[in-house]
Amino acid sequence: MSVYMPCDIRGPVSELSLDLYERWGAALAALLPPGDTAVVGGDVRPSTPAFQRAFVAGARRHAGRVVDLGTVPTPMVYFAQRQWRAGLAAVVTASHSPPQINGLKWVVRGRPPVEADVRALRERAERTPPPAALSAGPPSLARLEARGEELAAAYAGWLVGRWRAAGARLRLCVDPGNGCWAGRAAGLLRAVFPTSTVLAIHDEPDGRFPHRNPDSARPAHLTALARTVRAEGADAGLAFDGDGDRLTVLDEQGQALTAEETAWLLIGTFASEWPARVFVHDVKLSPRIGAAVTERGGRVVAQRSGHAFIRNSMLDLQALFGAEISGHYFYGELAGGDDALYSACRLVGLRAEAGQPLSRLRQGCPPIHATGDLRLPATPEQQRELLARVAQAFAGLPLDRTDGLRIHFGHGWALVRASVTAAELTFRFEGDTPQALQQVIAAFTSQLGEPGAALRQRYTQEEEGRR
Repeated sequence: MSVYMPCDIRGPVSELSLDLYERWGAALAALLPPGDTAVVGGDVRPSTPAFQRAFVAGARRHAGRVVDLGTVPTPMVYFAQRQWRAGLAAVVTASHSPPQINGLKWVVRGRPPVEADVRALRERAERTPPPAALSAGPPSLARLEARGEELAAAYAGWLVGRWRAAGARLRLCVDPGNGCWAGRAAGLLRAVFPTSTVLAIHDEPDGRFPHRNPDSARPAHLTALARTVRAEGADAGLAFDGDGDRLTVLDEQGQALTAEETAWLLIGTFASEWPARVFVHDVKLSPRIGAAVTERGGRVVAQRSGHAFIRNSMLDLQALFGAEISGHYFYGELAGGDDALYSACRLVGLRAEAGQPLSRLRQGCPPIHATGDLRLPATPEQQRELLARVAQAFAGLPLDRTDGLRIHFGHGWALVRASVTAAELTFRFEGDTPQALQQVIAAFTSQLGEPGAALRQRYTQEEEGRR
C-alpha cells in the first residue's frame, strides 16, 4: 500500500523516512510566494519529533519564515495559520491511527489537499534533490522560529474571548486519550467555564496511547470515560482523538451521542443564522439531520467523506457549518476548518444555557435507525472488484456515486466506499424503521457472498459492543 492517501499522507513508520519528510517540506514550501510563512506542528507519537525536524529542514529551503510550533493539537496549527496568515500549515500526525502509523496533513493558502494535490506532491518530492544529511545541504535564508508558547497563549486568549461563560456551573469530564489535548484541554475548559468543575483522565501526553485507542469515534474505546462520568456525577464527557480534531460527547449517563445527535445539537446553536446559509455533511451522515437546517431556511449539501473534501466544500459554498460521521465538525468562522475543543465549548455552552441534561436534549434529534461505520480490510484491487460487483447487483436501483456507491432502497439506503485513511472498505446502512434497517442489510449482504457474510459478522460484533 502507498503512504499517499486521497487527502493526506499516512502509513507505517517503517515505510516513512527523514528523507521523505525533508523532501515533502521542501516541495510544499516551494509552492509559497517569496517571503511567505510556513507553520509546522506535530503530534505526540514517538516518531513525530524527528520527522517534524526533517520537514522543517526541507521547508527552510524555500519559505521566507518557518515557525516550528512543537507538539500541538492539529486545530492549534490551523489557528496559527489564521493568526499569522501563513501560506502553509503542516502537521506531522496520523490522527486517530495506532501509534505505529504516522503521516502528514497540510493546508496551502487555506486549502487542504485533494487527490490531485497529493499526486502532485509525490511527483515534486521525487524530483527534489535529496540532502546529503539533515545538517548539511544548501544554506537557507529562511528565518526559523519556535513559537509554541506564544501560540498556546494566543489560542487560549481567543478561546476564552470567544466562549467565556462565567455563569455555567457544570461538572465536566475530559478524556484526551494521552493525545495532543492531554495537559491542555482541561485547563482551557476551566478558563472558558470558570465556575464549572473540569476533571480529566488519560491526561499525560504519551504517543504509545497506553490507555485507549486514539480513535475517539468508537464508544467501545471510551468505557473508562463513561465510568468516570457516572462515578463523578458529571454533566458531560468529552473525548478527543490522537491529534485533537475529532470530538465524541457523552451524556450524564455515560452514553455516547451519535455523530448525528451531536451535529443536530450544533445546528441548533446557530439559531437565526441559517437563512440562505449552507450545511455540508459527508455521505455517511443521515440525511434526516439536514431537515433541521431546511426548516430554518438553510440549504443542505452532501459531500464525499474526508476532511479535505468537506473543508473545501465549506470554502466553495461559504458554508456556515459542516459535519462528518467520524466526529469532525467544521465552521465557516474557522475558515471552513474544524476544531474539537471549539466544538466542545459550543456544546457545553448550549448545555449550560438550556439548563437540561444532555440525555434530554438529545431526544429532540429525529430518530435515526442506522448502523455504525462498518469496516472490512481490502486491497485497492479488492475494493475495485467489490464496488463493481455492487454496481452490477443493484443496477436496477437508484445509485449515487458521490463517494463510492450509495444504493437507495424504497425504505432506506446502503453505502460502500473506499476509506481515505486506510486499506479498508467502509459500509453504512440506514432504514426508515428498525425493521427496514434489517431488510436493507439483508438485501445488500445477500448479494456479496463471502464479503457479505463477513460484513454481517462485523455488524453483529458492533451491535454487541453497543449493548
